[in-house]
Amino acid sequence: MKERKRPLKPSSGRDAYYVAVDLLSQREHSRVELEAKLAKKGFIEEQIVSAFDQLLEHGLQSDQRYLEDFVRSRLLKGNGPLKIAHELRSRGIDPEMLQTYLNSQQIDWFEVATTIYEKKYRANDEIDVRERAKRVHFMQSKGFPNDIIFRLFK
Repeated sequence: MKERKRPLKPSSGRDAYYVAVDLLSQREHSRVELEAKLAKKGFIEEQIVSAFDQLLEHGLQSDQRYLEDFVRSRLLKGNGPLKIAHELRSRGIDPEMLQTYLNSQQIDWFEVATTIYEKKYRANDEIDVRERAKRVHFMQSKGFPNDIIFRLFK
């Protein structure tokens, strides 16, 4: 059986740049996520900064690209703007960049919420207070703001 050779890495030890490229080849990462993973693997700050200089120079890491992919994937899962924004902030995405992107996409969040609601529940027939509260809670857990949720019930 023929053995696959891995490309030789410069220097005698591991190189943070190549580890980062390997991680990015699996999926997009925010800068904060990637820095944390490299630090966890034992790289010092100087190595991480150097790796990021190279990554940015070659266009291999981009928080903007990560943001776009993340929003697209979460929309497909039926998540609302509050949940998406919360998750991205926790992953180190600049809130201003996030708001600019969400506003530029002109996403009709009411339409998204309606699709999710109708997928989960039948038409808004007669429901009691308890069932309505249950449905409101479900939509809140998906990350939709109250103004959009209550429009669903009108």
